[in-house]
Amino acid sequence: MRGIWDEIRTDCESGARRLVAEYGNRLYAAALLLCRNAEDAEELVFRTFERAVSRIGQYEPKGEFFSWLYVIMLNFRRMDLRRQGPDVVSVGSVTDLPEEEDTSLVDALSGVDAEGIRLALRRIPYILAEVLVLRFFEGRSMEEIAAMAEIPVGTVKSRLYNAKAAFRAALAAEGIKGLGGEA
Repeated sequence: MRGIWDEIRTDCESGARRLVAEYGNRLYAAALLLCRNAEDAEELVFRTFERAVSRIGQYEPKGEFFSWLYVIMLNFRRMDLRRQGPDVVSVGSVTDLPEEEDTSLVDALSGVDAEGIRLALRRIPYILAEVLVLRFFEGRSMEEIAAMAEIPVGTVKSRLYNAKAAFRAALAAEGIKGLGGEA
């Protein structure tokens, strides 16, 4: 089967339809976690697909295609946030945290509805939500997150450490209990 990038290059309309069909739901789900509302998420996904189609010649099929799309989406989201003004957050000075097993937070969220998770994610600063989404909802490694976010692995670990604490507090603020333990 031909890659989507090849199809877009040879038949743009057909390739774009296939792109949306194969990646639309997954990209929209990630965008909903990163945006403040469904309208912003839809706009972000639309712009991501539009950019991907227009710049398909820049894609080199050596990595995962979804990662390429996700980086486009992250860059658009960051541009939007820069236009809105700074989202100041202290990410602490922890730069050499051990990589821990992350299943505790995932297991704790198994009984939480998606809307509760989205509401809690909206309460934490974007730079923290970004690493949380990539790690727990997209299953990315620290190294993948560092490459996608264009930051050092130590910064990913620091942000993730702070993100988990902020996320637990945000879940509690939303009235979601039972996530005891430390971040």
